Amino acid sequence: MATVILRPNNTPSVGAFKDESDSVITSTLHAKISDEDNSTYVYNSSANQTFAVRVNDTSGLSGATFNSFVVTAIFQKHGGRGANAKFQVDIGDNSSTTAFGTVANTVFVTTNSSPTTIHSTAINFGGSVSSGDIDDMALTVSNTDGTQVRFFELAVTVDFTAAASGYGNAVNGVASANIGKVDGVETANIEKVIGV
Repeated sequence: MATVILRPNNTPSVGAFKDESDSVITSTLHAKISDEDNSTYVYNSSANQTFAVRVNDTSGLSGATFNSFVVTAIFQKHGGRGANAKFQVDIGDNSSTTAFGTVANTVFVTTNSSPTTIHSTAINFGGSVSSGDIDDMALTVSNTDGTQVRFFELAVTVDFTAAASGYGNAVNGVASANIGKVDGVETANIEKVIGV
């Protein structure tokens, strides 16, 4: 099994959020929480705000089997509003905001006034999920209980099993696309032919 980290690359909707310079932030919110830099952040300037971000695609994982994913957030309490920072994350695709699951606000909660990293438990995709479904992934983040949260980073780590690629070379002048087996062995199970 392997993993790929998907980071926000688009902001389809945003509530009342500001950035580290106290400027109102709109369609560029995703850039602040995907730059792997804890000096940039966004925070909700009003209680119980929501934003949605889409994540980058899987970059050619067509045919892979997608097993599970983990949502990771780096965040902290912002200002004096509330005793903690708390939010929930709904993970969905184009058909539903919760198609892949929800991480409750009991997971993403901290009383720290410095950046805190929390990983959700793994959420199984269940059923047949294609790279197209994953490429359509969006996260809806909702601040809860009147808290004010400073978001530094948000990412999704997807666990997958790569598609079998088979032997990728011609053998005795026969193109690899036309080779299904060599001496009864499936091409997906062939690493080398006569040491090559």
